Parts: sequence; C-alpha cells; structure tokens
Amino acid sequence: MRRAFSFRRIGVKQAAVMPSPVSVVIPARDECHTIGACLAALRRQTIGAERLDVIVVAAGNDGTAEAATHAGSAQFGRFDVIELADGDKNAALRVGCARAIGDPLILLDADTELSATAIAEFVRLLISEPRSVAHGAMVPRIDTWVARYSELNRKLVKQLHFDGHLSGEVIALPRAALNENDLTVLFPDAIGANCDAYLGRVLRQHGWCTRYAANAGATTLFPWTVRGLLASQLRNRRSAMMTLPLREAALQAAYSLMLWVALIAAIAVVPRSRILAMVCATPLVVHVGALAWRIASLRRSGYGSYWRAFPPYAVLDLTARGLKCWAFVERMLGRRPSSRFHGERPAAPLASNAPVSLTADRVKV
Repeated sequence: MRRAFSFRRIGVKQAAVMPSPVSVVIPARDECHTIGACLAALRRQTIGAERLDVIVVAAGNDGTAEAATHAGSAQFGRFDVIELADGDKNAALRVGCARAIGDPLILLDADTELSATAIAEFVRLLISEPRSVAHGAMVPRIDTWVARYSELNRKLVKQLHFDGHLSGEVIALPRAALNENDLTVLFPDAIGANCDAYLGRVLRQHGWCTRYAANAGATTLFPWTVRGLLASQLRNRRSAMMTLPLREAALQAAYSLMLWVALIAAIAVVPRSRILAMVCATPLVVHVGALAWRIASLRRSGYGSYWRAFPPYAVLDLTARGLKCWAFVERMLGRRPSSRFHGERPAAPLASNAPVSLTADRVKV
C-alpha cells in the first residue's frame, strides 16, 4: 500500500535556458550543518553549475530545509528545496526523482562533498557503458581511527575487488533506469536502511550493471566514533538480513556464527590443550589470514599500506559479524526492529574541503 506524504516547496529557482541538465537529488534529515558544504561542492563542478538541476528533499522539520534554502545559489540551472512532513530516505528519493528533469540523475547524500570532476566522471562513464549505474570513491570527512576502518573496508570491497553493490553516498543512474521501474519499486517504504544495496539488486534483476567510478571522488561522514560505527553496523545488518533472500541471509549468518564459535571454543579449551585450541580456532585463523592477504594486496596494488589499521579492523570485522548473526535471529523471530539511527552528525558546520579529492585533507578530531 502506497503511503501518502504531504510536502511543501520551500524555494524554487529556474534558469531561462539549461541545455542537457544533470539532476542531483539530495535526501536530507538532520543535515543543517552539512548541506551547505554539499551544495558548495556542487557549485564547483567542472561541467558547470548552470547545468545542474538540484533538488533537496528534507524529511522532517529539523531546520535542514531552511539551511538548504539559505545555502542555495543562483549559479545552479535549477534549484528546488522541498520539505516532507514525514518519511525516510526512500520517501525523499521518490519525491526528488519525480521532480527531477535531467539525465542522468545523481542521488547524493547531504553529508557528502563531491570532487570538482565527480559529476563529469559519472556522465562519461554512463555514456561509455550503456545500461550501467555507478557510485563513486569515498574517503572519510572526519579523520579518526574508527573512520579509517570504514575507509579501509571501502578500499577492500570497492577498489581492490569491486563487490558489485551500490553504495548510497552518491549514485549515478540514467533516467532510463527510472523509466523502466515504478519509483515505489526502486525506493519502497519497507526498506529502512541499506536502501542503496536494495536498489542495486532491483536494477540488476532488470539487466542493469553496477560500476565503480574510481575517479569520481568525494568525502563523506563515515562514522567517526565507536558508538556511531556500531550503531551504523547494526542498522545496516538488520536491513541486509531482512531484505536478502532467506538462503543468502542464512549462509552469511552461518559463516559469521562459525567464526564466533571457533573463537569461543578456542578460548574455552586453551587451558587444557593449546593444540586443541589451535584446531578449534582454525576457521578464524583462516579468515583473519585472508583479511591480511587482502590488506597486503592493497599495498601491492598501489593503494597504500594499512598494516597499522589491521588489528582494529580484524576486531571490528568480527564484531560486525556478531551483529549480523543477531540481526538474522531477529528476522527468524519475526521481529521488525527500529532503524531510527541516521548516522553521526557534527554539532557545528564543518569547513568545506575545497577542492575535494581522494587524497584530500580531512578534519581531524
């Protein structure tokens, strides 16, 4: 059943002529301190801000819509701010995509700042590879060891070996991908988190390929505290376990459970027999060894050395797998847990990273 969301338009600016527009849809909640820098990065795009059709959809009365209106610029070909009375990210994306007039469309998180050439890179990739959708290369906006875990994980699953999944900070897709599917199918209300991964699965089922635009760089607000990371991991894994086919979800949960059983069994028997403890720990040792091999591959491939980050990465990886098991149990029990966590947000506006690149200076805390 389709939910009805009331909304009001805060501000619209229309240029007289805007050839070949590119639409940028920005869903936003609790982003009054980040939306200004996001829009400033769009104004620096090399394709020209006058070619951009920018739609900000603010869900909730939290000051984000007013901040976006204040930060808007006459430099954009078209600029629109819409405020939803209620709704999550997918509701905002439905409203924004229905309002968009350009081709392609860029779905952009409000806490993400694109490099100056990012949209041009997306346009080039989508033209050269028809029936493709793509996302860009992210680095943390705030530099902490927790945020570097997210950066390392992103390099392992995107740059070293692309996992084929979309990542929601920035997604570029041709209008044809929307025309072939109803917006309620691409952006359903039932998906509370990981809606980008769900979008990718639906598009792949309809013959679209996912691509990684390594040269379309940006900085984004990956979680930068342990609390924020764990809350984000639990929310994402709950969503993944709820939306994956049951067989795939069960296999992922079983593998994660095997690693935890190996760890607990090894700890339990080590006082009696170290040899038996080593045997019990074999699955975990093999898993950690595979992680170490992949991190070594990053250096061999020219992506940098991350050996100092390896110990906390291995611990956080195991923690995330425990959360995946918990989320799968919730699914089997028929629970629909709340997913109210929308990520960490700064208490004050952050200075813009201009220009943004994959090696950009980041805010240190």
